[in-house]
Amino acid sequence: MASLFKQPEIHIVDDDEAVRDSLDAYLTMKDIRVAVFASAKDFLERSSFVLDLLILDVNMPETDGFTLLEILKEKRYSRPVILMSGLGDPETKARAERAGVAAFIDKPVDTPFLYSTITSLLSAE
Repeated sequence: MASLFKQPEIHIVDDDEAVRDSLDAYLTMKDIRVAVFASAKDFLERSSFVLDLLILDVNMPETDGFTLLEILKEKRYSRPVILMSGLGDPETKARAERAGVAAFIDKPVDTPFLYSTITSLLSAE
């Protein structure tokens, strides 16, 4: 993981409360600190940006995941990002790759696969 001495911290940005709650519960059970945000605006206003990994939904009202990625790039955010979407069409996946995300996960989220992806990304750092 990112550190042997502290729990990793992951921030989740998704407008779907059920997704936020289920991922929060699952990752907390796996001994990961989680902060959840209902929108890009909420994340930008409340996040400390002290995190190990960001999980970000593509399709959100107001500011979508790709727009948030551009804002984060301007802020020199450098932590891994997992992008997720219920519309995992080839163009969205290709756009995610071009945006430099670490991983793309289809919704509904396979939580064991997500956890495996997280551990792999954090252990690579």
